[in-house]
Amino acid sequence: MKLPFKTLDDVETEGKRVLVRVDINCSVDPDTKKITDGSRIDAIVPTLKELSKSKVVLMAHQGRPGSNDFISLEQHTEILRGLDVNATFVDDIFGEKAKAAIEKVQVGEILVLQNVRMFEGELKKAPPHEVAKEAIVQELYPLFDLFVNDAFGAAHRSQASLVGFTTVLPSVAGRLVEKEIRILTEATATEKHPWILVFGGAKVADKVKTLGKLLATGRVDNALLGGLLGQLFLIAKSLVPIEYSAPIKGFESAVETAKQLLEKYPDILILPEDAAVERDGKRVECAFNEMDGDPFLDIGSLTVTKYVQIIRGAAAVVANGPLGYFEKDIFASGTRNVLIAIAECEGVTVVSGGHLGAMAINEGFADRISHISTGGGATINFLTGKKLDLVVALESAAKRMG
Repeated sequence: MKLPFKTLDDVETEGKRVLVRVDINCSVDPDTKKITDGSRIDAIVPTLKELSKSKVVLMAHQGRPGSNDFISLEQHTEILRGLDVNATFVDDIFGEKAKAAIEKVQVGEILVLQNVRMFEGELKKAPPHEVAKEAIVQELYPLFDLFVNDAFGAAHRSQASLVGFTTVLPSVAGRLVEKEIRILTEATATEKHPWILVFGGAKVADKVKTLGKLLATGRVDNALLGGLLGQLFLIAKSLVPIEYSAPIKGFESAVETAKQLLEKYPDILILPEDAAVERDGKRVECAFNEMDGDPFLDIGSLTVTKYVQIIRGAAAVVANGPLGYFEKDIFASGTRNVLIAIAECEGVTVVSGGHLGAMAINEGFADRISHISTGGGATINFLTGKKLDLVVALESAAKRMG
């Protein structure tokens, strides 16, 4: 397939000063602040290796201000070094310290700048020409010959470091972005059915809206729900008491959307049929009327059996978000068993989102799944048919480059 933007195949990179924006936003232990999964770092290595004859500066974010994973990129740099990448770190983004370090980068070296979200202007969302006015762009772009965007996981965000440089520098996609777009295009273009969506996770307010957009495409034959998202729909259908809405942010508006979707797509939406709760520190499987207010932390075995059966007969499966509180191993089995079914499915299979993708890799399923996407929100936005901000910006850059 012909891509609507330019890639590394279209530019000369040898000896050039190249600014590379990546998404290495990793899972972090909230207590130790140590990275617990470096799969997104692994994913950018092919692009970096291809730029081994260039002077490379790496730009990325980690977490957001106020979150427990908002940390420096120093650890990320250490992990890169462990992957045989000649990387060094500078504790600055676009100040004099950073500029001095950028000037010293030699061919074959990679300089990692500090977490771009430590600059307040990076959090602004606006069209490329507007965010290009931010200091991070204006101070850095004169130092480079080329901008390479390989940050697929953040492709749905129109922020300075992601799209601003595309207005002022020749700009192309890195190998990861190129690969993601090609494979996801194939997954969405397939006319094969049944096309199954497995949708879980905790970001309920956003996910219920996205689910509505996905269902509106007419592509989804069944949507298997779990996690807090599944909990929301069970409450909306009065199968689970309202007290279980406590951990759901933005519940009031989300539950109204869920009710509308249940009315509009009653045969497509498949909800959990039983629960796994935590009782006296143990996993207890039960019917919804036996939960007794105990924390609802996973789908039960009846639900797993039903979901597995549907997945095994699918022509295409896209999964996003865990189906339970997988951080506790006794509540990871629902998600794990569904991932096994996806790995055994003979159709096109895509697993997206940091947590779910990491679990698939850690459990050894990666080579049996068609594609493990580094994007969560970006992947799902792509599947709704929404043009990603990163892609739009690269398309505009390609037109200017001729």
